[in-house]
Amino acid sequence: MPDLTLLYDYFCARFDFDPSRDDGMTTTEVAVITFLLVGAAIVVLGIIYTAAKNNADSIPTPSTVGP
Repeated sequence: MPDLTLLYDYFCARFDFDPSRDDGMTTTEVAVITFLLVGAAIVVLGIIYTAAKNNADSIPTPSTVGP
């Protein structure tokens, strides 16, 4: 498998793309991408919270022994 960095550099040189330039990015695009990433993070945290809560609820509580 070829090195991905080598392929990336090749395509950047071939298509005259400078990764340090952000001429094409607008504020709206950056805001939408940020909104989607925050939304995905909230969903992932919700899934982790639900799984942890279900695991905690399934731990049996010891019963007390009467006299």
